[in-house]
Amino acid sequence: MSQVIDAIRLTPAEVENIEEAIRQKDAIWALEGFQPTDEIRAVEAAVLAGRITFGQAAEEMRDYAMEHKTMSGFIASRSWA
Repeated sequence: MSQVIDAIRLTPAEVENIEEAIRQKDAIWALEGFQPTDEIRAVEAAVLAGRITFGQAAEEMRDYAMEHKTMSGFIASRSWA
């Protein structure tokens, strides 16, 4: 598993860009009938808070799924969530 950086300092512009990307993703998903899960929202919140990057989260999710053969319990097992 990757190690979480203590704090990722995001500029206001970076936060705005991430928030806009999340809004666009949500709109696209809504068109397809999908809704974000609580787990997705937890990852997004951690990214916006600077506790992890999307890339780090994806790596950890992959590793967790490979080891446990499920995503159940993933968010609860993360110190950054």
